[in-house]
Amino acid sequence: MIEYLQSKPLELPTPLTKKTRMRTGEGTLSSNIPRGDLFLTDAHGKSFRLSWATRGDAAPKPRTLPAGKYRLRTYRIEREKEGVSWHISATAHTIQEVEVLAGKNVALKIDARIHMTSHVRGKMGRMSIVGAKGAGLSIYRAQSRIPVKYRVLDRDKNELASGAMTYG
Repeated sequence: MIEYLQSKPLELPTPLTKKTRMRTGEGTLSSNIPRGDLFLTDAHGKSFRLSWATRGDAAPKPRTLPAGKYRLRTYRIEREKEGVSWHISATAHTIQEVEVLAGKNVALKIDARIHMTSHVRGKMGRMSIVGAKGAGLSIYRAQSRIPVKYRVLDRDKNELASGAMTYG
């Protein structure tokens, strides 16, 4: 006899890009991301994806969410330069917390800068690329992660090591 196990269907993040009207018990979230996505999780573990695709100088419009507390877990910021698409994507358990209040707008500001860090302890060195609030960050050009090359120099500027970082 063959038994089939029923599994819970995979819940995908709820897209909210088309919803423009606020209902009772909802508020709005605005962001400084002109093109990209925010992935949030509410207190019950439900995931939400908010997307913006603003072109030119148009301001990104707020997105509607049920009132409540959220954790920003991932952000993706897209840009285009000379016909080539670029994006950065950062993820952490909690990048930032935000509370959406019914009938109100809350602004979520994302630091779009890329931070390089390095740590040396004893003979071991560690390098990392991080985004806002220390989230792990990846950099993409034309949908491919770009290599980040490094060189380690001594105080006399002699090269001790070089290579490409594995990251993301």
